[in-house]
Amino acid sequence: MAVGAHENRVVIYALKSMEQIRKEVQRQNGLDAKNFMPIHEEQFTEVDGAILKMEFLHPSRGDEHHVILLLVVSKGQRTLLVRFEWDCRAGLSLFERKPSQVLANSERLPLLLIPLTYGTSFALVCEHQITVYKDILTGNARGQTCQLEHYEPPEEPRSSKRLPIWTQWARPMRPTKRREPDIDNIYLCREDGVVRYIDIKETSHPMISSNYSAGILKANLSSAFATLDLGDESNDVLIAAGELGDGGMWYLKPRQPLEPVGTIRNWSPLRDITTAQANGPTSNLARTDNQVWRKAKRLFACSGRGPRHGAITEIRMGTEAVKLGPTIELGELADNGILDLWAMPDRSNIGIYLMIARPTETELILLPSSIDQDPQAASEVEELNLNERTIAAGSTAEGFLVQVTPSSINAIAQEHGILPLAWHPEEASITAASFLTIPSRTTVLLIVLRRRGDFYLHHGHFGSQGGRIIFEALGEPVRLPSEASSVALHWVENSIIAFVGTLAATLQTYTANAGSGLSPYFEYSFDDPFSICDSLTVLMTKIQAVACEEVEDGQLVVCGLRNGTVRTLWFDGGNNGGSNGGERNIFGTGGFPLLLCESLIFGSTAVKVMADTTRSSRAFAVCGQTVCTLEYLGGASPTNPAIINKLWLTDPNSQAFQQGPLTCVAQASSNIPQGYSKFAAGSLFYLTGSSLVLADVSSSPNPEMVPRRLPLIGTPTTVFYSERLGKLIVMYNTTAVHYPGTLLRRGIAVRHRAPQPAIAFVEPDAEPIRLDQDEEDGLNVLDTSCVLPGEKFLGLMEWFPTDGTKQYHMLVVHTATGQEGSQIAIGRLLFFSPVLNPVGEVTLKQKIDLDHKAKICAVANYGESSLVYGCGNDIFFRVLDLEHKKFKQPMKLTLRSPAVHISVQGLKIHVSTESHGHHILSVGEDNLVPRWADRTSRTSAYHLIAPEQSLIITTDLECRIAGLWQPRQPQLDRTTPLIFEAFLPRPITKLCRVRRQTRLFQVNQLERQISSPPSPIDGKNENENGDVAWEEKYLPRESMLGTSEDGTVYQLSLVDEASWRLLAFIQNMAMREPQICPYPNPRLRDRDLEPSMARKQDMHIDGDILIRFLERGSRTLLIKMLAVRGPRTRMLLDEMLVENRTEDRCRRLRALATEIFKDDVPNYEETGERVLRWLRSLLMPAI
Repeated sequence: MAVGAHENRVVIYALKSMEQIRKEVQRQNGLDAKNFMPIHEEQFTEVDGAILKMEFLHPSRGDEHHVILLLVVSKGQRTLLVRFEWDCRAGLSLFERKPSQVLANSERLPLLLIPLTYGTSFALVCEHQITVYKDILTGNARGQTCQLEHYEPPEEPRSSKRLPIWTQWARPMRPTKRREPDIDNIYLCREDGVVRYIDIKETSHPMISSNYSAGILKANLSSAFATLDLGDESNDVLIAAGELGDGGMWYLKPRQPLEPVGTIRNWSPLRDITTAQANGPTSNLARTDNQVWRKAKRLFACSGRGPRHGAITEIRMGTEAVKLGPTIELGELADNGILDLWAMPDRSNIGIYLMIARPTETELILLPSSIDQDPQAASEVEELNLNERTIAAGSTAEGFLVQVTPSSINAIAQEHGILPLAWHPEEASITAASFLTIPSRTTVLLIVLRRRGDFYLHHGHFGSQGGRIIFEALGEPVRLPSEASSVALHWVENSIIAFVGTLAATLQTYTANAGSGLSPYFEYSFDDPFSICDSLTVLMTKIQAVACEEVEDGQLVVCGLRNGTVRTLWFDGGNNGGSNGGERNIFGTGGFPLLLCESLIFGSTAVKVMADTTRSSRAFAVCGQTVCTLEYLGGASPTNPAIINKLWLTDPNSQAFQQGPLTCVAQASSNIPQGYSKFAAGSLFYLTGSSLVLADVSSSPNPEMVPRRLPLIGTPTTVFYSERLGKLIVMYNTTAVHYPGTLLRRGIAVRHRAPQPAIAFVEPDAEPIRLDQDEEDGLNVLDTSCVLPGEKFLGLMEWFPTDGTKQYHMLVVHTATGQEGSQIAIGRLLFFSPVLNPVGEVTLKQKIDLDHKAKICAVANYGESSLVYGCGNDIFFRVLDLEHKKFKQPMKLTLRSPAVHISVQGLKIHVSTESHGHHILSVGEDNLVPRWADRTSRTSAYHLIAPEQSLIITTDLECRIAGLWQPRQPQLDRTTPLIFEAFLPRPITKLCRVRRQTRLFQVNQLERQISSPPSPIDGKNENENGDVAWEEKYLPRESMLGTSEDGTVYQLSLVDEASWRLLAFIQNMAMREPQICPYPNPRLRDRDLEPSMARKQDMHIDGDILIRFLERGSRTLLIKMLAVRGPRTRMLLDEMLVENRTEDRCRRLRALATEIFKDDVPNYEETGERVLRWLRSLLMPAI
């Protein structure tokens, strides 16, 4: 392995063999990070000049031990080939430098160095040519040059005067039988996405035997370009990560255009962010009826660069459902209202059957798997009853299609020779039904019969006898106490469990052994007469007992109630004692087989829940227009809350795709019988209006980033959401190219490229997104006549000046023209009035402008009609006289460096400067008065005020984030003391405040048996009923989001001292656990477990460590961390320092938890579970 510095030095390492490394790992019983040393030998060498490129060359055949290291070195006005050689068997002691070779002037700055696989040949790629060298071991290498003509014009012709450059190469990974002997196949990619395919043969003349275009990747490329081996014997697979936008994966078939098969999302560079309330004035934003996300904010960001990659990106967290194929228009097949939808497999391998229930009839549609075929009505299936509404439908283990209507049960076999079934109940009608396929057995159907005003529960199974489908009843019908609203079946321990939701707001439970009838088991009553269970499903999860290490299967009954609530009940299937006694289960909950684990309010309409056929621990919940996943991973307790992720429907072919009005959702079973079509198995079917969409749902239980892009034809720099207009206001930059013969304004010469700012008003949920009103200007509403030549728009702000009786709406733009420090450098403040016409379009009218002799760096509004802005090193304060429509004489204060961000809090003006930290000013009678200043000179980037804590959160370009305390009265030194400081991997350039997502309602009967649940706190995270989740009382209401230009999004939270001490104690233990922190900092690993506030840098709690602690086995790791013998450190317990022993650590954990939860920790055993639940809620994503 060779490592080269930018210039003058190269280090070569000889590594140990894999066999030797494997033996050392086995000897140490695992990888010991502290003592692991893979290096066997090293060699330093000096190189005179700047090292441009470095590669190992392939040795000749039969000389595999010969190592050749080639460097391209620039020195003075020359570029050299520097070569090192040695025999790997002798080690680095025979390391030898060979004579250098001077390259031609046309190759002085090569872009790529490509080692070829045959011989010791290599290729140098320059901007306009590629040169193949050979025979380098015999002296000076001989080269042949081939011109890399730019046959394809630049994809973005207006971005630069120069042609795009070549950025990376890749060698296709092909099976041996596809490789041609003595030929190197190379893909070259250009930064604008152009790919060329080159064949190089050392023995031919010319050596480059073919050189042609492979296509254009719709991405802006850098060095992240490669090929993949997916086992395809005839096609190449290219993969690239976009530098300025999305990347992707493409299939390249012989003599065929590139075929995109996937997208690698990228929302960098990220310049600005804004939040929009989910219940804003726009149509789709106001459609949110799900209370879990009603108070959440949507996050929009300026991302990408250039006319093809600039975009406004909506950053979303959740689970992605990727659209499969084109949208299917059902047309008249979806008319007359749709109640429900079912998807069933097709024996003929044509596609999949869709059964659509209407109020008075049923439609059966055959959806072909081929995208070039239209869906067709399968009304020729006469054996099914399509003249009635379908209550339930499904397929059996034998492959029968079953339909349940109010008057009959119908089943057909999708193969010849088996007669259909038409079963009619005697003097009764069917009101509800549910299917259950018992593994390796048969399919059971549970139905509810209405007979003479009474309701009966009946079940049976399907089979075939005498060439006919039969439905065999199991036992006698059981009378229900009230009308059923939903039913579900579950198989556990050779028994059938039937759950029945009733209109009396109860959940009835019945059991039956194999082949026997149903018998009553348990009745669970909901606490509200309107809590009627409209849908329910049973999930499986793994539960670990509190008192031992055994893991058991747990059953959770998830109920979707009519009042918009989802209730999750723990079902103790092994309890046969009913409600009065019986054996105690492993959780010590006594004799209640149904116990409430969690309750969540989703909205004001009924919630439909259905099990995910691909994951036994996950369910889908549909409420209004929202679909989300509920994942129950179990773990240490059934009380662990569900992982709730909103389901985002995305379209690979449309970056701005937005889900339409939702009619219903269904999922095709993933368990397809042998011989049936696997098309759409496990996929979701979205029915929106008359359009049908198939989607593949991600299997990850954890929330993922699912961005949505609204493309622009420029580089966005500023974005914010206007509550008054109900639109996103975007400022972006484009490049205008003036062609010959064009009459130009202000005397600009023809064929001149000039930056052109633009302002757009974007409706984030409009269908379709209007982004191409004009080929040149897009959404731009800015009149270019108000822009000076070369003027750059630096920022945009919304301003509402008022004279006490009338409020005005204005947009304030601050600009810069010319180079900083030059005589022609000026800055301007431009004021525009937005006008919204009746059709929803916005126009801008310029009002006034203010000229200055330096660029305007930052602007903020103050009071009713005043502005504060930074111009060079000066801070100006100006008041607008609305009566005379002009500004009064300004107040000015000169600072030591320019302002980068200004904000106003009350009567105080906060200014973050370029080089001298943070300043706080106030407005005097005729001047600006400095009040406080930062003690440290910082290269500030942004700040955010937390008035509740009297804190100022500042960030700088040195990757620091600091908390400054603002005293109520100025101190003698007039400085803001430093409270905490954290060092991050990347600098934060923007901060915004967001409200935490909360679990709105949670009551736990497993805990209720120990102590009564705590009473809610008024005004803090409460729902409409006044209920509050237990852990929500001890969490901050808001969090902060910080962004970096590389696209990183940080979530920051301010916690009180008691919470900080508990988090720091857990973090200090976690940093000693190799499973969580395999490579910790020795200073941090060996410090005391007792949290200390002595160092400001130690006040930062690393949330990534805590997330790894939760993801990698929170309960098991907590027990291990409390029991492990670590370094001899001390802790504070009962106001005394004690040794670091297991019992001391357990007592200290409980003491720290008691400081937060007070009396809500009823006993010692509950401490760990309460802490883990609180920690999970604290680390929930805020977006």
